[in-house]
Amino acid sequence: MTESKQSSERPESIDVAHVTCGLVPLMQTHLGGTPPEVESVEFRVRQGIEVELWNAFGTGRQWRLVEIRNDLFTDVARFVRVEQDDLDPLGLLEF
Repeated sequence: MTESKQSSERPESIDVAHVTCGLVPLMQTHLGGTPPEVESVEFRVRQGIEVELWNAFGTGRQWRLVEIRNDLFTDVARFVRVEQDDLDPLGLLEF
């Protein structure tokens, strides 16, 4: 299996569980710098910040937060790439 095919099937994983201040801008920077062939990214974050993450990552971006699951000592937040729609750039038609 080629490297690019592997990277598109398995989410890239970034450990930011140690970050307590500036977490959302750091995550946005990582997402913004992700190569176009990567369709899914996972962040390992500290436990108990689900509400903050759901509120911070709303609509209208190139990435969508799709799940936050509990793991051993951390939570894992998974993002998927969203195709941009020129007619609905904020993604309001989904609601």
